[in-house]
Amino acid sequence: MARLRLSTLRKRGGSVPVTSLVLAAFLLSGPTACFGPTRVAPVGAEGAAFSLEKDEERLWDQAREEERRLRDKAALYQDPILDDYLNQVARGLVPAEAREQDLLRVRVHAIKDPSLNAFTYPTGAMYVHTGLLARLEDEAQLATVLGHEIAHATERHALEYQRSARNKAIGFGIASLVGSILVADAAGAKAEKGDWREAYVLNQVGSIMVGLGMQLAFLAAVNGFGRELEREADEVGLASMVAAGYDPRRAPRVFELLKDDHGDRSKLEVFFFGSHPRLNERIESMNDLVATRYSGAGGEARVADTRDFQLRTRVLVRDDAVLNIEAGRLGTAEAEIEKVLSLTANDPVAHYLRGQIGEKRAAEAKDPAEARRLNDQAAARYEEASRLDPRYADPFRALGILRYKAGRTDEALSAFRRYLDLKPDASDAQQIRDYILEIEAR
Repeated sequence: MARLRLSTLRKRGGSVPVTSLVLAAFLLSGPTACFGPTRVAPVGAEGAAFSLEKDEERLWDQAREEERRLRDKAALYQDPILDDYLNQVARGLVPAEAREQDLLRVRVHAIKDPSLNAFTYPTGAMYVHTGLLARLEDEAQLATVLGHEIAHATERHALEYQRSARNKAIGFGIASLVGSILVADAAGAKAEKGDWREAYVLNQVGSIMVGLGMQLAFLAAVNGFGRELEREADEVGLASMVAAGYDPRRAPRVFELLKDDHGDRSKLEVFFFGSHPRLNERIESMNDLVATRYSGAGGEARVADTRDFQLRTRVLVRDDAVLNIEAGRLGTAEAEIEKVLSLTANDPVAHYLRGQIGEKRAAEAKDPAEARRLNDQAAARYEEASRLDPRYADPFRALGILRYKAGRTDEALSAFRRYLDLKPDASDAQQIRDYILEIEAR
């Protein structure tokens, strides 16, 4: 019976709404005992001596084990100065009563993943994808995202969600398991249809949670904690942001940015932060809060952006563009590179990546004249990158290949030789030497 109902949910590409996940969980779970009142006091609300309840202890143990496995498998974004900056912003958003107790420790980590996602464990460990961080324009928007995630921990939403599910006889773990299966099926169906770009993205985002059976991370990242708790996290996060001195008028802009797919065909929006219907709801509710509760909280005295935000996120945005290029999301990658160049026009790596995008667009062009134009633009970007940093090897290789394909062998030969001078032990050094032999044999 369980198999029949689960297979019924796996239909045509695995596209199943969250409500179906809850239904599947209900059908597959048996009766369970009640686990106390659903609503609980926020961390620190009853004094500094905050202690975990029995079922909460088990939840925290599960969270610690999941996080250990996550850190063994996930590609964490390694930038200690960025880590310090993110955690400094986060600490300023933790309510004073929560900061005064010793148990909960909010800490932020970035994960190398181009999807628009973030999730927080009940212990306060927070993971934000580079794709989400790269979309943000200023520190006030960063505070909006971090404030929302911190609220999930300080308001103890995982415990409330778990108790609500159990009290309604809905299997907390089964909901995650069913959802994981469906995400995996969705990626598989995309690959079977030849849509490797979208399958790649789905697999990158979901594979760790699916493969490791990470129920808490999956629920927080994909399903969310339900409209009521997510709305509460938005409201509490916004209050924390305002209390920390940020301009609340920047908050609705976050969700507007997450709606923009930059013209890319393959979507990342299977996950919570990218759900367009929810984003529309959140934009509306945020605008309402800003216009009413925080109508007088704007102005020049409020922080909108800082130089630290721009400097600390610049390289992350550039690195995330590489992930989007690999996933075939060229519009998103292009927007990210232009963002980097607007800050540092003399960044050779950004110019090189802009050339890579141009080459890929040329390969997709149906008109030969358009393809030549795009390749010429790419070559100009490679030349600019090599001018800005004559010891940067990759542009010379890319330029050599473009020139060789175009029949401009003298220019190709010069570029290939320069590449080998700079990178004699490159993994493709022998291939480049063979290209040189072919040119010299003509």
